[in-house]
Amino acid sequence: MGWTEFQPIRNEYNEQFKSIDEGLLKLLSERKTLTKGKRYFPPYEIMEEWAKKYKLDIPHISWLFYSVNNGSTPFRPDEPGELLTVIPIMKKSVVGDFEYVLTHSMQHKNASLITLEIKQLNEDVEAGHLLPQLILEIISPIKYNVNRNGSRGGGGQTQVRFLVSPRLPEDLKASHFRWFLMLHLWKVLQKK
Repeated sequence: MGWTEFQPIRNEYNEQFKSIDEGLLKLLSERKTLTKGKRYFPPYEIMEEWAKKYKLDIPHISWLFYSVNNGSTPFRPDEPGELLTVIPIMKKSVVGDFEYVLTHSMQHKNASLITLEIKQLNEDVEAGHLLPQLILEIISPIKYNVNRNGSRGGGGQTQVRFLVSPRLPEDLKASHFRWFLMLHLWKVLQKK
């Protein structure tokens, strides 16, 4: 094996790519104007149809729409700030061989940190390292900006944290939590 100095990666960008990219940007701009700052996400059935039609993976389609929608959200604090209180949520759902529990919200001065714990139920099957690709949406009269804020775990367990701004209210009765597993699952966890 030889050694060489770093060299720039060849970029074969041309007029054909430029034309396609400019068309994408034009369509994104039109979509942004139509949404007027609201988040619109296609149903899973439509993404399935597009995945087959355009030979794309559903996680990539999900990521694209999540990115497009996130581009219209106005504010994300750099730091959640001082911890004020913790609100229990405790909403559990079982999908396939995994249990999902939305456990609690840590209420900070500038934002909330919501924790989702994922546990493999069938311990006889080796899960390897879980890398969940999740999107959390909060359905409420207030518009929230939700971003993934880290994950950790090992074996058949993992924990995912989401940064929510503005901070959630102390009373979550008017808030519904919906998470989207970008691979193939759609589940609604509602505060009842």
